[in-house]
Amino acid sequence: MFFCSFNPQILGMKFFLLIGFSFFFSFVSSSQSQNNLDTLLLKAFNSKDSVEFYFQQSKKLIKTKADTANYWYYRFYKNNDLKITDSTTYYSKKAIPLLTELDSLERLRYVYHQLYRQELRAGKYEEGLHFIQNALHIAEKLKDTALISLHTSDISILYHDFEDYEKGVSYGKKAYKIMDKAKNKEYKYLLFANNATAINFDDWGKADSALYYHYNNVALLSKVEDSLQFSFIFNNIGNTLLKSKKYTEAKKFVNRALVMNKINNRIYNLATNYTNLATIAYQQGNAAEAKEHFILANHYAQESGSIEKIRDVVQQEAWFYKKIGDYKNALEKQEAFYKLRDSVFNDERAAKVAEMETKYETEKKERDLAETRATLAEAQLEVERKNLMMYGSLVLAIILGFIGYLFYNQQKIKNRQLTREAVLKTALAKIETQNKLQEQRLRISRDLHDNIGAQLTFVTSSIDNLKYGLQENNSKVSEKLTNISAFTTQTIYELRDTIWAMNKEQISIEDLQARISNFIEKARAASNEISFSFQASETISKEVVLPSITGMNVYRIIQEGVNNALKYAVATEIKVVFGENSDAYVVTILDNGKGFDFTKVDMGNGINNIKKRARDLGGEATINSTPGEGTTIIINFPK
Repeated sequence: MFFCSFNPQILGMKFFLLIGFSFFFSFVSSSQSQNNLDTLLLKAFNSKDSVEFYFQQSKKLIKTKADTANYWYYRFYKNNDLKITDSTTYYSKKAIPLLTELDSLERLRYVYHQLYRQELRAGKYEEGLHFIQNALHIAEKLKDTALISLHTSDISILYHDFEDYEKGVSYGKKAYKIMDKAKNKEYKYLLFANNATAINFDDWGKADSALYYHYNNVALLSKVEDSLQFSFIFNNIGNTLLKSKKYTEAKKFVNRALVMNKINNRIYNLATNYTNLATIAYQQGNAAEAKEHFILANHYAQESGSIEKIRDVVQQEAWFYKKIGDYKNALEKQEAFYKLRDSVFNDERAAKVAEMETKYETEKKERDLAETRATLAEAQLEVERKNLMMYGSLVLAIILGFIGYLFYNQQKIKNRQLTREAVLKTALAKIETQNKLQEQRLRISRDLHDNIGAQLTFVTSSIDNLKYGLQENNSKVSEKLTNISAFTTQTIYELRDTIWAMNKEQISIEDLQARISNFIEKARAASNEISFSFQASETISKEVVLPSITGMNVYRIIQEGVNNALKYAVATEIKVVFGENSDAYVVTILDNGKGFDFTKVDMGNGINNIKKRARDLGGEATINSTPGEGTTIIINFPK
């Protein structure tokens, strides 16, 4: 027979041992699960064929919010590495809120930096500026001088690609100063800053300044370990020398960069190298070599996905074909260049970039001001606390009452002052933004007038001279040249209209009426048999003004409608009426021409352009036509 004695102390020890072992095994299990998750995510990132499999397996192990953030971050990392733009954007939207909530600053900064590079390749500069400003803000939070310098250089590069070289130079110099003042200098960031400054000076047409910074970088190369990653220095020196027409010397530097980039397979840099070599070749009269280099330049530019690189190749090809006398290909390439450039640069995008920069600088100053005020407030409170301890009870009560009274009044004054400062600051920021926008408009309009307008005029003159030089038996060619000359002349008129709109922040109804009347007078001169008229409703105040973009769209719609009536309607009367109702403006274009049947006629570019511009105005276009009864186009857009 066995006896069992009951001992409460022993039973308690067994209980606590059991609990301890339970927590231990739970911890080991949790750690093992985390290790498995990290292993699967790394396998997914490093895999080529089984990426989705490993990600799906890792998804099953997610238990915490940190696991979820880790999972989305790796998905973003992998798709960014593969340059799958849509997926990269999608996974960034999943990862950013979680990383922000978990205060995972370094990973959050990396995501923003990669999104900046993605948008920069696509030529979306306002989005790119937003992301790099976020990355810079995080670098400042981390107090990482190297990253602050790097992201300031990134902003300089963005303004270079956006062709605002003055700002690009400013940010490049700022990035260099940040790293140069650091206790522990990392020379590669000095190289990045110098390069950003140099390329802005280069495309700004200041070759001597560009070369100064380029050669400073050559001197700094001895202070970095892996010089192969800085091949851009030699290419950019070659690029500056190329613009200075020192072709032989430029070719040596570009070829040196080419060798280094082939070793590292730098796609983006190879596109630049071959573009420069092609340019040097045709400038030296070697057309065959230039064509070979252009093939490779196009290949690498397309592979890089960079709008800037693709645009550079197309522009050089246009100038190459012009130089060798192949005007057909030159015109095609030049038109392709303008399409690429217009997809990136317009007034609205420039305004957004300027607005975002102003907003970021304002927020930064406000943060600095808030920190300074907090520090001063803490110091002031400490002084008051020490003073209060020096006085007796009675004196303390009197002083506290007096200080309370003064503090109350001082706070009221301070609050009023802060309110005035905030109003003044807002007004100044608004004025500064408007001034910058106006300067941007004037600069762009001057560039359009002085460069593109002059070039179009030269093209027209050249075509006319070429036409007069032809013999009579070349009548077909002469006719084609006449058509091209007429098309170019019309383009000049449209360019002048665009410059007219750009130079105005607002367009009054009288301005619009005068411009439309001028257009109608030209149309009447072209066809004396047609009666034209323009009427503005008497209910519309002369003080009403439209934004320049709105006014320009209205003008273009009327121009398109009248042109359609002239070309296709066989009309004897065309009338344009500018009216309004309670909440919208109404533009009506009527003709008494032959009309058309919607079911039997394909809508051409003219009708589609009218509808698109109406949508851009926030309104809609209604087109009514009956065979034999004319056509009516009605545009409604909000006031």
